[in-house]
Formats: sequence, C-alpha cells, structure tokens
Amino acid sequence: MIPSKILIVPRVMSSVFAMTAAGIMQEGDSLDSRNWVGAEGIGVRFLISHDGSAIDLQFFVEEPQVRATHTGFNDPVYQDSCVEFFIAFAGEKGHYYNFEFNCIGTVLGAYGKDRHERDRIHGSILSKIITRPSLGKKPFGVREGPVTWKLSIRLPAGVFIHSHIDDLTGSQATGNFYKCGDLLDRPHYLSWQPVRTPEPDFHQPRFFGKLLFR
Repeated sequence: MIPSKILIVPRVMSSVFAMTAAGIMQEGDSLDSRNWVGAEGIGVRFLISHDGSAIDLQFFVEEPQVRATHTGFNDPVYQDSCVEFFIAFAGEKGHYYNFEFNCIGTVLGAYGKDRHERDRIHGSILSKIITRPSLGKKPFGVREGPVTWKLSIRLPAGVFIHSHIDDLTGSQATGNFYKCGDLLDRPHYLSWQPVRTPEPDFHQPRFFGKLLFR
C-alpha cells in the first residue's frame, strides 16, 4: 500500500494572481512520480491555496516539447501539454472532480465515480474558472524546446456543482495533481501521488493523497 501524502492547503487573503503581482511566492510541491514511462527533461511543481471562496493553483512546467491545439470547453486537452487537478471532497461516496487544462488554459471538467461514469460540467459553469497562461490563449500546434511555461488557475467554489460548498475553510478532501501530453512525441504521466496500475490511468481515487484546507 502506498502511503498517502498530506498537503495542507493554506488560507490566504489574496488570490494567487494578486500574490504574483505583488511578488509574493510560496513554496509548492512537485510532481515527482514518473508513472509507466520515463519523463526525461520534464519538471513540474505547483502551488495551491484558497481564500474560502475559491481554490488557487499555479503550475510551473519545463518540458522539451509543447502542444496547444484545443480551445473549446471539454475538448480533449489531455492530448496537448496538460496539467490536471483531481479532487474528492469528504462525504461524496467515492465521487470526484477532474479539471484538466492545456498550456493555453483550455479546460475540461467532469464529475463521477470512475473513468467511465463521468458527467461533463457545462461550459457555462467552466467559464467561471479564471486561467492565466504564460504562453497566451491562442493555439499554436507544436513548439520544440526546452520550453518553460506557467499556468495560474482560479477555481471558484461554485464550479463544484455537486458539493454545495459555501466556504472551503476546514474542508477535508483527497486528490492528485498530474502532468501529461498524450499526443506529444514522448507521452508522459507525472503525478504528485504515485499511481500503481498496469496501464496509464489517472482516474484512480484509491491513490489520492490527503488535502486539508486550513
């Protein structure tokens, strides 16, 4: 059995965008589990915090090639250079959310109990998510690197439409953070908490780590 990592999600007074503008940075964690295949030249770290009303994320990525082709809500962004956040709030009977973003901020969002039973979150809800990609929001196909990019994300509590969260403070959850790129020349599958399955599959809540919202 893989020991579960524990991540304290601090409550901050400002959004990650305000902290960045003010030059305030916090130390994040890394996606250091390279599952199923190698991931040479790829490094990812992230920052997570909340202000009660939203979860703020920042991903910092370095990789040898980037791809950005998808621009519509719930497009298959995992085919591009992609980072992902999966979260299951306590008391939801094994159901979890997956939010997946390509490097230009296009988002796919869904909810369900496993890979096959997913309810896509409507674009009118996903449009409430704020993204600020360092590479801009226009698609560009493939770029050779090495390339360094950053994605800032603000997930309002209202996007967790099955959970009725008024204030994230004190919430307990499990989750994982990922990096992939299925149609890159060298597909890869990085994660915060290791995933031990025979084939690539991020939809494995039994391998989630613990997220404690202060």
